[in-house]
Amino acid sequence: MKASLRASARSGWVQRVGQRLPGHAPMARLIARLPGAESLGRRVAVNSGWLIAERILHMGVALAISVQVIRYLGPQQYGVLAYGLSIVAMVDVVSTLGMRSTVVRELLEYPERRAEVLGSTVGLRLVTSLVALAVLAVLWAADPGSRSATVLVVLAAGLPLMSLAQLDLFFQASLQSQYAVGARFAALVVGSALRVAMLVAGAPLLAFAVAGAVEFTVTGIAFGMLYQRREGSLRALRFTRRMSVRLMAMSWPLFLSALASVVYLRIDQVMLQHLVGPREVGIYAAAARLSEIWYFLPIAIASSMLPLLVMRRLERPAAYTRSLEQAFGVSAWLAILLALGTTVIATPLVAIVFGADFSGTAGILRVHMWATPFIFVGAILGRALIAEDRRTWELTRHVTGAGVNVVLNLALIPAFGGMGAAVATLISYAVAGYLLCFAYAPTRVHGRLITSAVLRPWRLLRAG
Repeated sequence: MKASLRASARSGWVQRVGQRLPGHAPMARLIARLPGAESLGRRVAVNSGWLIAERILHMGVALAISVQVIRYLGPQQYGVLAYGLSIVAMVDVVSTLGMRSTVVRELLEYPERRAEVLGSTVGLRLVTSLVALAVLAVLWAADPGSRSATVLVVLAAGLPLMSLAQLDLFFQASLQSQYAVGARFAALVVGSALRVAMLVAGAPLLAFAVAGAVEFTVTGIAFGMLYQRREGSLRALRFTRRMSVRLMAMSWPLFLSALASVVYLRIDQVMLQHLVGPREVGIYAAAARLSEIWYFLPIAIASSMLPLLVMRRLERPAAYTRSLEQAFGVSAWLAILLALGTTVIATPLVAIVFGADFSGTAGILRVHMWATPFIFVGAILGRALIAEDRRTWELTRHVTGAGVNVVLNLALIPAFGGMGAAVATLISYAVAGYLLCFAYAPTRVHGRLITSAVLRPWRLLRAG
């Protein structure tokens, strides 16, 4: 009887939520389908655990192979490969159109539209990937003798079939990331095996670009096979103009935000290539390779927390605030400890890992690592802004950070090379991930929560 009364009360509350939130009536249906906070919290923890475990495994294998590839190619040739990977990373963001969080939200709100949502998402990414590949091919045809252009086109050739990796969003929405782990691991194994074979064979630079393209392709195929095995035929997915327009209309702020985000993650290497040269790119990219291996932690936690944040914000605002402060604190202090440790051991670490040719990498690594606290809290902040439907501000902070990064790179790279790019990265992430919170009244609470979580870490022990 009591359970029935509780269910009835919850149903009434859900209806009132939908009525009170203009333009968000579907959120009532979302909340009605979500499990209780405790159950959802456990599922978030399990899902985060799978994502983190997969990323640790991926990090270990990929880093071990990458170190050998970097040592084998040396600063000059690795700089060419790193430049190509940076451009492809930006192309990849363009091809996803910033729809990842929007698609997860649509799948939660309208599970009956799954075939149309996923079909349109995969279709849009396929079209944009093909257009991007065609543009890069035209640029290569204008200068076919350029090693950088050739490597870039070869890498980008793997993007069209990688469109099927968008099916991962279904497993994210249903908190079933344990199944997606296998798909990504299969691609990692294939890519790693190819790179090891090329190292043994003494293969040229272009062969390593082919390995990257193959890994992209295998990732897409693996997700297609996984979805077909667990959820049904891929032929059931439907690409429709109506859904495509809807997804793009809802996602454009997130698309521009994601594009700006990847700009200030990768534009430093692109600008180093054009302002200094590939050798400096190689020195800098080696430092970035070591610092960026930790970026999966906030992304995994923040991605799994999105359903929990959405629910708690609407159902238990006080619990939402506590959850946010705890997430900020854990992320920030984890990054601070990582930065402190790296600062101490940077010189011997670089000497052991990369060798004498990369001696300039240690100083860059020290500076680069101190951007991680702002990157970590920024990932949590981004999911909070999505849960609060403040997508325009999410766009504003990323565009501002990207602008700051480009301006500082133009000012610092000609005089200081890779070190200037590292300083520009640190300042731009501090602006986007923390300082801008105080420039907009509704997000000042986030800035205060971040400050409190860092300065008073004992508060993280409170029950959420």
